[in-house]
Amino acid sequence: MNKNVLRKAVSMTSTFSFLYLAFTGIIMYIVPPGRIAYWADWRIFGLNKEMFTETHTTISMLFLVCMVLHIWLNWKPIMNYMSNRSGKFVLFTKETLFGFVLSVIFIVGTLMMVPPFGNIVNAINDYKEDYEYTLGNPPYSHAELTNLTAFIARMNFDTELAKVALDKANIKYDMMDTLKTISRNNNKRPADIFEILKSSKIKKSTPVKEVTATSDGIDMSKYESMMGTGMGKKSVERIAESLNISVDTAIERLKKHGIEATAKDKLKDVGGVAGIVPMDVYIIIDTGLKP
Repeated sequence: MNKNVLRKAVSMTSTFSFLYLAFTGIIMYIVPPGRIAYWADWRIFGLNKEMFTETHTTISMLFLVCMVLHIWLNWKPIMNYMSNRSGKFVLFTKETLFGFVLSVIFIVGTLMMVPPFGNIVNAINDYKEDYEYTLGNPPYSHAELTNLTAFIARMNFDTELAKVALDKANIKYDMMDTLKTISRNNNKRPADIFEILKSSKIKKSTPVKEVTATSDGIDMSKYESMMGTGMGKKSVERIAESLNISVDTAIERLKKHGIEATAKDKLKDVGGVAGIVPMDVYIIIDTGLKP
C-alpha cells in the first residue's frame, strides 16, 4: 500500500475511533454502578453498560494500533519536535516537557483528589449515587443472576403466591430461569419482576426462615440485603439523608465511638481510617451502636 494512502487511512481511522472513545468515555462517567445498571437494565441508544464497556475496549485496541502506525508514519516530524534549533536531538524540549508535566499533574492531582480534580470526581460520584433513588437498588449484589427458585427462597417469598403474581402479570417464566432471563423474555427489567413478586412476601408474623441474628443488641437481619450494594461509595451526608437523620447526628454517633468524619466523607474512607468495614460505619450512623 502506498505510504500516503496508508497515512490517510490511519488518520481517518484514528479520528473515528477517537470520536467513539470520547463518546463512550463520557458514558462511562455517567453510567450507574454495575449493580444498579444491570438491575434496572439501564440503556442509552439501546446499549447497556456491558455493551458500552466491551465496545470501548475493542475500539481502544483499534485506536492503540492506529497510534503505533501514526508514530511510525510520522517518525521524522516527531523527532523534529524533540530537536533543538541546531537540529540536535533533545529528550526534553520545552514543548515535550510541558506535555509530560501537564499529564503528570492530571494523574497525580486525580490520585490525590486535590481541586479541581477531586471536585470533578466527587461530583460524578454524587451524580451516580442519585441512580439508587431514580432506578432502584437490588436487594443484594447481582440479584438478577439468581434463578427464580433461589430468589424466592432468599427473599422469603411464598412460592405459590409468587407464581400467582407472575401469572396475573402475564409473565412467562421457568422456576430455574434467572431474573435476568425472565425479564428479557418478557421485555421487562429485573427490577420490574421484583416489584411483581413483592406481593408474595411472607408476613413477619410467619416464623418461616425468620432471621434473628444479633450483634451487641443490633438486629443484623435488616442489614443482610445491603451487603455488596456499594455502601462504601456513599457519603456520610447521603446516608444521613436516607435514614432521615441530620448530618450532625450522624457525625455525633460516629464521634462517640472515636470515629472522626465530615459530611462529604465516603463510608469506605471513614471505615478505612477507623479500621472497620463501610457497613459497620452505616450501622453506627443508623443505630448509634458499634457491631
